[in-house]
Amino acid sequence: MSKDYYVILTGGKNNAGDFLIKYRAFKLFETLRADRNIIDYNEWEAIDDEKLKVINSSKALILLGGPGVLPYMYPNIYPLRENLEDIKVPIVMMGLGWKDAQGDWINTYKIKFSEKTKQLLNKINNSGYFSSVRDYHTLNTLQINGYKNILMTGCPAYYDLDFIDKGFEPPKNIKRVAFSLGVSFVQSAVMEQQMKEVILILKDKFRKEQFQVVFHHSISKEKLNTAYKNSSDKHFLKHSEFTNWLEMNSVEYVDISGSANNLIKYYSNIDLHIGYRVHAHIFMNSISKYSVLISEDGRAKAVRDVIQGLVINGYVGRRDRFMDRVIHKIISRYDRFLVNEYLINELVNNLEYEEKIYFNRIKNSRKSIDNNFNIMKQFIKQLP
Repeated sequence: MSKDYYVILTGGKNNAGDFLIKYRAFKLFETLRADRNIIDYNEWEAIDDEKLKVINSSKALILLGGPGVLPYMYPNIYPLRENLEDIKVPIVMMGLGWKDAQGDWINTYKIKFSEKTKQLLNKINNSGYFSSVRDYHTLNTLQINGYKNILMTGCPAYYDLDFIDKGFEPPKNIKRVAFSLGVSFVQSAVMEQQMKEVILILKDKFRKEQFQVVFHHSISKEKLNTAYKNSSDKHFLKHSEFTNWLEMNSVEYVDISGSANNLIKYYSNIDLHIGYRVHAHIFMNSISKYSVLISEDGRAKAVRDVIQGLVINGYVGRRDRFMDRVIHKIISRYDRFLVNEYLINELVNNLEYEEKIYFNRIKNSRKSIDNNFNIMKQFIKQLP
């Protein structure tokens, strides 16, 4: 190889947002670290001896994006090697985040890392380099547990270099509206009902505009099976039922799963995004477009602290006691979500209000992205 290189572990299987993280991160390295090449490996695959040789000849092993900061981060998310000391180069996190169903700040204090995960986090923390996380919730979780060598850079997907420091231009006309479908409906009947109610309200509100529902995971059984194997059956069934409902209600829909290009091409032509997919919201904000995110887990709530803007709670809590989990396993119809019964009023009111204030909160999101980009640059430039 003519240049030194990084090995980056990435997580894209089918979800369009995961591919966007990789796409944007690689663009950042291409611009800010042109002195380095990139080798990309799948994060869910263990590191065999051949890969280990490649990694140990690199400048660093980078764990990229996604909800990786979890109690069993190693080896459940990152199988790596049975003996971590086999990896001789620095291990660094880039844009990793926690994933918490409740998503409240108090939950950042509650995560308990396994002993093996602590081994990995200690190795990362003692690498001699800053790691980066995607939100302040993740930052607090790590700091509370003694890991201080961390910067909050935001997710790499926030950064389209063509839009940095250019400000937000309010839309002159809204002609195309996209509604991104969440994932909680697969497990929760009340969240499914909420999504259907919101879709019908928005279809009526934007009856003069083009309105589509967007799937970030595939609606193809074959593609889901290829990506997720045995865990895909329920997802396919629920997605199939949802597409049938959309057709019965004459609602257009589109599948953008499988690549960053699908997501970029689609949302670049959208004037307003409303919905549950965090990376639809992140992408729209990254190109200074109008977006409203509805929370269905802690990731969306954490986005609110990172870039402010418009994030509305789709749920107000979850039944997460031990007995709740047991009952849900025994009685599948036992719903653990507590929905926000005021969501539709909140959503319509906020859409109307944002126009009154000339999109002030969206402008603030653009400023936050630009400010956080300075921290992302600091992180990337300090890497070996």
